Amino acid sequence: MASAPEVHKNAPVSQVALAPDQANGEAKCQETPVTSITEVSNLNAKADGVAFWTRHTKPVLASLLKAVGSYTPEQQASHIQFLEEYIIPSMGRAPERSRARSLLTPNGSPFEISINHSDNGQSSVRFCYESVLPGSDGVTENPIPAIAEKVGADLRWFNQFAAEFFPSEHDDAVLIEMMPNDTIRIPKVFLAFDLEEDKRTMKAYFYPVIKYMTSKSNSDRASFDLIRRLDPLGPSFGPALDLIEDYQKLLYQDPPMTVVVGVECVSPEAGARIKIYIKPPSNSWAAVQQHVTLGGKLTDETTLEGLAILRDMWNLMINEPEDREIDEHFEKEVLETKPARNGTCFSWELKPGKATPDVKIYVSMRQFFKNDKAIVEATEKVFRKRGWAWGVEGAYKKVISDA
Repeated sequence: MASAPEVHKNAPVSQVALAPDQANGEAKCQETPVTSITEVSNLNAKADGVAFWTRHTKPVLASLLKAVGSYTPEQQASHIQFLEEYIIPSMGRAPERSRARSLLTPNGSPFEISINHSDNGQSSVRFCYESVLPGSDGVTENPIPAIAEKVGADLRWFNQFAAEFFPSEHDDAVLIEMMPNDTIRIPKVFLAFDLEEDKRTMKAYFYPVIKYMTSKSNSDRASFDLIRRLDPLGPSFGPALDLIEDYQKLLYQDPPMTVVVGVECVSPEAGARIKIYIKPPSNSWAAVQQHVTLGGKLTDETTLEGLAILRDMWNLMINEPEDREIDEHFEKEVLETKPARNGTCFSWELKPGKATPDVKIYVSMRQFFKNDKAIVEATEKVFRKRGWAWGVEGAYKKVISDA
């Protein structure tokens, strides 16, 4: 009796067919190599990943696209198709429970959805995610060029930032020792998309602070120097950067303030924006005023009006009684202190040729409230102050619950 063939892990898996020999009528074996067991395993892992990320992203995005009331059914379908065809396939394999944390979000998810509200009554949906690049999960082809082509992104500035701030293998080795044990990978970049009607605008978020963490390179200096020499239009950011640097001299130099730089991937000549995100040491109202006005230098009507609106809702956002008079130097204790957090973040938005940056503040309400229910109730109160429809009691809660 002939022995069974020995199967090796990476041996080709073959299709075997019996076909009559045309010369003598005898059956002969014909082998057609298909793929290896390793390749089959990789294909199965990819399919499992697509199924996993579809379950954890598509229902949420579909729900919010419908809830905001700004998209036609055709536009909703277009954004879902983009998610299915370009985003989900680039999110990698289904994570293992013991090693699943992405550094994108506080809860470890590599996919984050947000809603943009404004006083004009219009709301839109945005999402940000971590794309798996070559070197992880068996990925061999960079998905970003295809995604960029699909949305019509301009990658000129993106490529210059990637060359400067993509973590090296040395950075990865150093950083992985600093991260929680269940961190799945050190990200190179996060991609975000603003969904407007049936169009998508791509943004990219880079982390200059990584260079500070691994080699003590000053992330402020590295970021500002790169922005000034961007091709095209880098020098046009000079006046705004001068303002920011003058302000920084009033504060502190170490550690540097710059954590993230966001780049809008549209044509620079058409007004692409750059955002510099900083993590301040204090969440006091005095610190807010200082950052928003760049130490008192920005005193225009728009800036001061924005501060007044924010002050009116500040107690609600940091979970203090609305009728309490808060000293401007009062610092609200946050629920999570490691890694170092204070519940606030600021960005300076730069536009080519604009001499002053636009300042924005981000409040992480999860650092001040113990559960989603409390956050939703406080957010509805904020909406009511602005006269927004979602301020009706229970309206925002339903949107979040459905999602």
